Amino acid sequence: MLNRLGVALEELIEIQKQLIDYAEQKRVVLIERRVDELNVLVKDEAKLVKQLNVIEAERERVAIQLMEQYGADSFSGLVDGLPDELMKRKLQTQVKTLQGLLVELQAKNQINERLLLDSMHFVQHMIDQVTKTKQQHFNYQSPIGNQKPQTSSQGFFDTKA
Repeated sequence: MLNRLGVALEELIEIQKQLIDYAEQKRVVLIERRVDELNVLVKDEAKLVKQLNVIEAERERVAIQLMEQYGADSFSGLVDGLPDELMKRKLQTQVKTLQGLLVELQAKNQINERLLLDSMHFVQHMIDQVTKTKQQHFNYQSPIGNQKPQTSSQGFFDTKA
């Protein structure tokens, strides 16, 4: 049972590493504005997240059984109360590794979120520039300015994204 817990933690570590790789790839794709590649990465990432959820559910199930078996009230209490020092150190190392990977993934995802928001603001700004509602003069006008203003105050396009 303890071995299954160790295997589940190891699988979670591997998936977290893959998610970090995807996050880095997404950062590059966002910077270079390659939307098609971003869509593929997001789909692949979603598959990994589903796999992660399955393994996490298994880890949780095994941990609950072990906590009942050892009379522990928390996962850290279970690990600290293990009689096998080698297994205890292995599980503690895996948990610390997993926590570190999670922090790294969160940081990369925050950067990607910021890049995505900046891209969306840029696109909205460009749309606003094309669809300006203030009066625009597309023909030559006299610098005197006594000419009639244009009848339409609409831009080229009348929609926002």
